[in-house]
Amino acid sequence: MPRSPSSHQRKAAHFLLVPELLYSPPNRAIIEALLSCGYAVHVFSPGTPQDPSDYGPDVHTHRAEYSIHWLRRHLLSRRWWNFDCFSGTSEDPLAVVGLLSALTGRACFSLVDEIKSGGYRGNSPERWKQLCRWAMRRSRFTIVNDDSRVSLLREYAGLAADANVLVYPGCFHQPPKPDPEFRRALRRRWGLGEDDLVIASSGAFNLTAGADWLVQALQEEPGLQAVIQPLAVSPLCLFLLRRLGLEGRLYLQEERLGWQEAWRSAVGLDIGLAIYTNPAPQFQHMGTSSNRLCMFLAMGVPVIATRQRSFRFIEDYDCGVLVENYDQFLAAIRYIGAHLPAMRENCHRCFHEYIMPPDRYPRLLEAIASLPGG
Repeated sequence: MPRSPSSHQRKAAHFLLVPELLYSPPNRAIIEALLSCGYAVHVFSPGTPQDPSDYGPDVHTHRAEYSIHWLRRHLLSRRWWNFDCFSGTSEDPLAVVGLLSALTGRACFSLVDEIKSGGYRGNSPERWKQLCRWAMRRSRFTIVNDDSRVSLLREYAGLAADANVLVYPGCFHQPPKPDPEFRRALRRRWGLGEDDLVIASSGAFNLTAGADWLVQALQEEPGLQAVIQPLAVSPLCLFLLRRLGLEGRLYLQEERLGWQEAWRSAVGLDIGLAIYTNPAPQFQHMGTSSNRLCMFLAMGVPVIATRQRSFRFIEDYDCGVLVENYDQFLAAIRYIGAHLPAMRENCHRCFHEYIMPPDRYPRLLEAIASLPGG
């Protein structure tokens, strides 16, 4: 519920890589924690800022750029001395966060939701990346989204052995609840039957996310239906998906859904994909960093994920199947279809016991409340 206007004595500046992250689960947790600790939150991002009104009157959005040119124009502005803390998402925004923290003497913290190392280093100049890693080191605490990424971050950023690293998963601390009636309405909207076995891909849709396996399975399993919610795909990809000859079996969600809407819509699914074959280090340490995996399990949807150590809990809870190749992928679809009711229950248990136990969000609140002046 939107808050009524209040008089805040403290202000926080939070920098996003892109404006679409304003309501992403980890950023929502940070912004709501800052609000709970008495901060007015000013969110900065490139491009056109999104409407922050869902947070209430104490969240404001502004434009920022992550470049030397922008720093030369804005770094010495008096406005920054009005803020009591700085924070941001990985990776490019953190250079600005670190510099503003050092300039003003205010505390900062970092959400390192992406670790740009190995084959996934990104396109930023090495000097800028050095500033980002320096900002991680000067942060009062850093946040990663899975336990397996703690050591990866320490190595990448050169964190001290006693540096405070919190783990907060890629999910809402108050996720929407599965709604059976909404599930039925979604199936009707998608043109799919209530008893159809529906597999889904949400987010990146490419060869490293299992797109080829999904298309091949649809061609080989005539009883399988699919919902694809692709992000950042080319018009050519959409054109080809529409012409697979799968009318009545494939629903293509072309308009981007909001974060909450995407999570709510997962209730209409039976199997979710969490495939990560990119060999870069962060993609082999996904675990609960995967928003789509957290979304599926929170909504009672068993997953098919690539085999890696950070996904072992999926087998421990029997809420999905780990695979290494297409044959195993196809077998996983059949296995989940045959055990769906029990695996749905296991998803809910896994989410509440492993992914989002009751102490995750309070730890984040405590860390923010402990900032100087908090």
